[in-house]
Amino acid sequence: MNSILIRNGVVVAMDPARTITHGDVYIEDGVIQEFPSKRQKADEVIDAADKLVLPGFVQTHIHLNQTLFRGLSEDLVVEDWLRLRIWPLEQAHDAESLYDAARLGIAEMIRGGTTCALTNETVQHTDSAFEAIIESGFRAVAGKMMMDRWEVGTEMLGETTDDSMRESMRLLEKYHGRENGRVSYAFCPRGTRNITDELWRDVVQAADEHGILIHCHCGDGKAQTVRLSQESLTEFRYLESVGAPGPNLVLAHCIWLDDEELGMMAESDTKATHCPSANLKVASGLAKVPEMLELGVNVSLGADGAPANNNLDMFMEMRLAGLIHKPRLDDERTMPASTVLEMATIGGARALGMDDKIGSIEAGKLADVIVVERGGLHNQPMDESDPMTQVVYQLRSSDVDTVIVDGNILLRDGEFVNLDVNELRSSVASSVKRVMKRANLADL
Repeated sequence: MNSILIRNGVVVAMDPARTITHGDVYIEDGVIQEFPSKRQKADEVIDAADKLVLPGFVQTHIHLNQTLFRGLSEDLVVEDWLRLRIWPLEQAHDAESLYDAARLGIAEMIRGGTTCALTNETVQHTDSAFEAIIESGFRAVAGKMMMDRWEVGTEMLGETTDDSMRESMRLLEKYHGRENGRVSYAFCPRGTRNITDELWRDVVQAADEHGILIHCHCGDGKAQTVRLSQESLTEFRYLESVGAPGPNLVLAHCIWLDDEELGMMAESDTKATHCPSANLKVASGLAKVPEMLELGVNVSLGADGAPANNNLDMFMEMRLAGLIHKPRLDDERTMPASTVLEMATIGGARALGMDDKIGSIEAGKLADVIVVERGGLHNQPMDESDPMTQVVYQLRSSDVDTVIVDGNILLRDGEFVNLDVNELRSSVASSVKRVMKRANLADL
């Protein structure tokens, strides 16, 4: 038996009643057994006095393989960003460099209170990302990037149709359901512009047969969306033509979709991921998030890849998600903190089809729980304001004190339990030099 008692905290449960209360949480064998709990003893007792206790954040659009490229693709239009930087760097990865990139991204997310992520990798070496996930104790749904069609303007072409599907199925069989379900597989077509009709239909059929997610970009760039619509159909209508929309489809960005397409998303229960930092940095535009929510679309949050952000920080994404839509709609009341925090927790879990397991603090759910310090000057006065407001607008990733995933403590008192940070820094520095040289970007 392995038990943890979190005592004396202000619990923001994100349960259906949106309970906020002083109380204790008792965890045993990786599961929240009691909340509120009257237990006095456990194998480990965490004193959360004057701290917040929350479900771990769930990010639903991440590129772990790109974490190594942070700061290497600044101030470029998106086509050049992809053609001159991101795609050459992704192609230059070796197994070790992708492993280091994944370890770095996972560590950054854990340090900031993220306990689960939906991550799409590049076309090769995806085993390395899965091994990093398994070793870290992090929860993730991940998949290899699939791309068998040349994209005009970016020169991206990754693989043949048969190779893409064959490798995806191999990874699915090897990793889906690993670590008692902590690791899952998703099909990750890069987008409507990068996948042939044949491969899309194969993906849709296989995802349906195996009951797994499909995750891809959609409506993320104006120029690409306009070009695609001139060639055939707009992006969501194209997805509908190949049978992709449905509860297991998670679309990143969803900026350049028209109102009818947003309605089609809601009707099909297709999920959307909002990435405000990345969308601002690469000038993609502003997704109609309040409108999607009003239609009933489940919208969650993600940081995207480090080159487009440059952080994997859910506190930053929450703050921006709460702010940028107010002036756009000229309405200070839109996107209240409670809505934003829902997107970061139970909304993320819902996007992954895991809201019965994670995303809130309730008896019987898996123990993905974080404890956040409230004592910093940036959060004073702390006793009179709403805890949800504190999380969304005032607190920071550096305030995260404790991170528990699957009942295992990964961060204690702000320090990693099983990660050598100095070793990680050294290995990352070596890997990025090797990748930049291989990509002919060493003099960047």
